[in-house]
Amino acid sequence: MSSSAAVPAGRRRWRIGIDVGGTFTDLVAVPGDDTSWSLADAVTHKVPSTPHDPSEGVETGLAQLLERGIAVEDVAAVAHGTTIGLNAILQGRVARAALVTSAGHRDVLQIARARMPRSFDLHATPGRPIVPREHVLEVAHRFAADGAAVGTGVDDAELARLVERLTALAPEVVAVSLVGGYAAREAEQQLADRLAAALDVPVTSAAAVWPEAGEYERTTLALLDAQITPLMTGYFTALRERLHRLRVDARVYITTSNGGSVSIESAMRRPVQTVLSGPAGGVSAAATAWPGTDMVTVDMGGTSSDIGVLRGGRPVLTTTATVGPHPLMTPVVEVSAIGAGGGSVISADRSGARPVLRVGPASVGAVPGPAAYGAGGTQPALTDAYVHAGVIDPATFLGGTFPLRADLATSALAGVATDLGEGSTENDTGPDGVVDAALRVASVGMAARLRTVLAAHGEVPERYTFVAFGGAGGTHAALLADEVGVRRVLVPAAAGTFCALGAAIAPIRRDVARTVRTVVAERNLDALTTSAAELEREVLDWLRTQDVAATGTVTLSADLRYAGQPTTLEVVLAERSTEVGSAEPLRLAVEPVLRRFAEQHDKVHGFTDTTAVVRAETLRASVSVRLGEVRSGHGGAAFVKTGARDVRYDGTPRPASVHTLGPDGEVSVTGPAVIEKADTTVLVPAGWTATSDDGGNLHLVRDVTDNGEG
Repeated sequence: MSSSAAVPAGRRRWRIGIDVGGTFTDLVAVPGDDTSWSLADAVTHKVPSTPHDPSEGVETGLAQLLERGIAVEDVAAVAHGTTIGLNAILQGRVARAALVTSAGHRDVLQIARARMPRSFDLHATPGRPIVPREHVLEVAHRFAADGAAVGTGVDDAELARLVERLTALAPEVVAVSLVGGYAAREAEQQLADRLAAALDVPVTSAAAVWPEAGEYERTTLALLDAQITPLMTGYFTALRERLHRLRVDARVYITTSNGGSVSIESAMRRPVQTVLSGPAGGVSAAATAWPGTDMVTVDMGGTSSDIGVLRGGRPVLTTTATVGPHPLMTPVVEVSAIGAGGGSVISADRSGARPVLRVGPASVGAVPGPAAYGAGGTQPALTDAYVHAGVIDPATFLGGTFPLRADLATSALAGVATDLGEGSTENDTGPDGVVDAALRVASVGMAARLRTVLAAHGEVPERYTFVAFGGAGGTHAALLADEVGVRRVLVPAAAGTFCALGAAIAPIRRDVARTVRTVVAERNLDALTTSAAELEREVLDWLRTQDVAATGTVTLSADLRYAGQPTTLEVVLAERSTEVGSAEPLRLAVEPVLRRFAEQHDKVHGFTDTTAVVRAETLRASVSVRLGEVRSGHGGAAFVKTGARDVRYDGTPRPASVHTLGPDGEVSVTGPAVIEKADTTVLVPAGWTATSDDGGNLHLVRDVTDNGEG
């Protein structure tokens, strides 16, 4: 199955983005030779995913996309987002690993951060460590904070004994994480190299993966990287072979968890950087398409809604993300998920004194799917609520290629009303009451998570624009916006393939870090400047391996805190063009750094302390190179009225006009209205007005004078 217009006539270079999902593999081709292009120029395609071998679906989809008029020799690059590593970690389908660490620290994985899984449950048991204790071996070697070696070291005799013990364990991969190894990267890497030569299995140095203090987090990250290395290397090799069969001789990039992309060679060397790239794809696409804008991305799919934040057009990153129970200390796009998607189950919870209606977190999945799918599902989902409410037309769902059964949706919703029992508000009005409550519960739950995410950064929703994508994003976005007081909603063109678009246009990006742990003062300025300059050279040296000619930006920052404070704030120190790079000496000044820290601390925590000592814990550097500019303006497609029907979204049926996009029609639509697209249905409630730009994106704006009564 596919969508979007045909490939325009004429020769041009193309950059193809691929996103492999659980149900579909999405492909998007965008111009790769122009510095400026519109989202309307993108060519999209969807094929069923092939879980037994995801690269098979990629080959099939890419072959069909090329058949639509893209010449093989015109493919400049292929960028691929994948959740293979993430799924392998969550499902435990990883390589058998062993860990080598310093004497006395064999229990680093069991102790972790010495926190109970549930703070107030005295019977809670800790989760299983990523590697069992019997697979952790010790050596009498560690490093001080300044990188000086402590202990007897690993001589040839000790190495032989260590190799013998590891051989008996028969690991498929080995990780080396010595205490203080972050301050002695070369020394730790030397031990890893010696073991790799003796064992003939991949050996990963924790300091090479991420040289930052935090023994448990750094060790876990190295083990995750090692455990998925054989799987990811095999997949990337298969991907290359399939591209070769299609005669696609183009640069191949893999999207990463920080919202960027790297060459396939870089991804092979450090596959752990790809594990959370899926949710980051849509955030990255929004950042590239609408730079400089404060936005909240809402990716509402079948199982959940992923919420991301962009400040000034830049994704908010975090170093406290997790994969299951395991921490990821590298910078990743901060995305918060809530179990409210088109497939989220609507049910009656009778565990309390009075039955209550719940939405999610369980999902009906793609099979059997919502009751309206007619595939045997009997549990109603949010999609069934949209159908019964008149928001989704069963006959035009997915462009008419997937007709739905409204009668089955209504029957399933009636069953929930019965389960709620006599006297409940929802049961008093049958399926209508269930729909009203379900839409309200979903909106309130998403709003609560959104407010929490923004409050953690000292922000409020009202100053942000929603960017809604995914199959149900445009359907629910305005309802969520009303709940939190947001006035602007943007539904991108091809919202259903927006994450694949994110892969196609993700910037080339790399992050590095170094622990410094020093006071921010004039006496330490030279040392801080030297360390920052070395990090800058490191990311610039890496960039030269990525075969990118465009100019980008190097951002230098530091994690700062008041002395005695347990948490840090990341503060930008400097931003420099990659053309300048290390050609011009880096100059840092103490006063601007302290001022920016004070401003940020006041915004997040509500106070500053000008008398307190400020400490720098970690220096960070990132390089980012944008790949072209996305042009977006106004005066695009018009709204063609195709009919009218009653819709209910706030407890009251309302007559709503129904529209599609076309070359001739109205320039704007005022709600209540429904806009039907091939990949999503967009609800325009009362008090909202929708327009379209020349990229095919829909802009919804709420009239602040409207009281919501229409």
